[in-house]
Amino acid sequence: MKVVVIARRSVASSMTGQAVAEQGFSLVEFLVSSLIVLVIAASVFGLLSNTQRTASYQTEVQGVLENTRLAMESVERILQQAGNDPLHAGFPGITVTSATEVRVRSDLTGSAGPGFPDKGDPDGDTDDANEDVTIRFNANAQSIELIPAGGTAQPIASNISTFTMQYFDGNGAATNTGNDVRRIRFSLTGTSPFPDPQTHRVFSMQLSSDVQLAARQ
Repeated sequence: MKVVVIARRSVASSMTGQAVAEQGFSLVEFLVSSLIVLVIAASVFGLLSNTQRTASYQTEVQGVLENTRLAMESVERILQQAGNDPLHAGFPGITVTSATEVRVRSDLTGSAGPGFPDKGDPDGDTDDANEDVTIRFNANAQSIELIPAGGTAQPIASNISTFTMQYFDGNGAATNTGNDVRRIRFSLTGTSPFPDPQTHRVFSMQLSSDVQLAARQ
């Protein structure tokens, strides 16, 4: 009998343990644990989102730096060629329209003749490619445009918030008379399209340059 009783107690004890094990988490415990997981997940996703926005903004800043420098170099190169007239054709090198627009003429190529457009040495006119162009600032599009004679505007730099030019004669006095212009000072500002996600400030970079018109010295 003792043996039987002990066996029954063992079975009962085993069944009781199984019943306790099968109970698992209560509804309250499940809800609490789920809430904790959601809070942690939200924090992680928020951190990742901030990191992604910061990385994206840094990419924008790098783009502004490169774009602004490219705009500076492009405008410098075009202005430095203004009035190049080795064959003394007598065309105006600079035609001032405003502080944000100027027409530039230069004789650079064309002597190779028919069948070889825009090749060879200067040919005495400004009919070849890139010899008669207008530099213009488009404030609405925030871009610097290059307009070939008889052609359509072509943006050469974007995200430019300001662009101005000043014209000086040989004595350093300001002038708007194209034939008197010997030096052009221009400045431009490149601006990021979106603010810094941390400081909420917009990044900007300003560059300026004085271009001496070598062909007119």
